[in-house]
Amino acid sequence: MDPIPILLVTAPGCHFCDDAKEMLEGLAETFPMYVETTPLASPAGRALVMEHRVPFPPILIVDGVLFGFGRISRRRLEGRLADVAAARLVG
Repeated sequence: MDPIPILLVTAPGCHFCDDAKEMLEGLAETFPMYVETTPLASPAGRALVMEHRVPFPPILIVDGVLFGFGRISRRRLEGRLADVAAARLVG
């Protein structure tokens, strides 16, 4: 199965961003994923803020779809990753 693409938009000094990175590292042991990190201050980061109207980082995009921002729920993210992985096995 191909890895699930994850885009994480972060900012310096953001403890929610650090938490999200650690969470993704742990979940990568269970779910095949490719995590790309983009700084909030970059042109791509600013474009994502405008596109999704997100008030603060981190911004987490799973398989091309906005998953959430700020404090990320591990349980909810595990469920989303399981759904994406299952859909990839079927399709």
